[in-house]
Amino acid sequence: MILTTYFLNKKIRSLAKEAATRTHCYRSMDDVRYVLIMCEARDWKAVEPCIDILKKKGKTVHVCVYTRKDEDTPIWDYAFLPVEEGKDVNIWGFPDKNMRTQLNNLSVDVLIDLTSEEVPVMRYLMLQQPSAFKVGAKYEQGANLFDLSIVMKDGVHDIPFLFRQIMVYMQAIRSSAAAANNPAK
Repeated sequence: MILTTYFLNKKIRSLAKEAATRTHCYRSMDDVRYVLIMCEARDWKAVEPCIDILKKKGKTVHVCVYTRKDEDTPIWDYAFLPVEEGKDVNIWGFPDKNMRTQLNNLSVDVLIDLTSEEVPVMRYLMLQQPSAFKVGAKYEQGANLFDLSIVMKDGVHDIPFLFRQIMVYMQAIRSSAAAANNPAK
């Protein structure tokens, strides 16, 4: 049971200010080998096809999934890290230190955040994960937390649309190999 998220939200605001000033890094899909997807268990049916697309492109996919007390944790064959409400999250809304360390030790080329705004612990984890390229949804009233943000209407959480847009933009980013072979004139 989470008593309050006041302190967690305060820490998120602090981390968001730091994220806004960090050097932005952009990678094309061709440059990406390791992907971390952050999602919620309730959205698993929408997230699983996204993972399959990445795997078909030859990417190694890690998944960090948030599970509420009344939900079952999905079981799949991907490298995953479950964040279970009540088990991995304390009464102040902060995640377990060991779980946070595991997530931060993952070396990934891109972090794709498919979570909703309803789960502040996942925003906290995303902001602390050291991936150099982070992509996700920016809601109309929310802060810009990512290197590449897809603007979504408030109250709309459309994972297939968000993922398609992320893929389109990542395909449009010139890979470093292509840029080296064909420099702009």
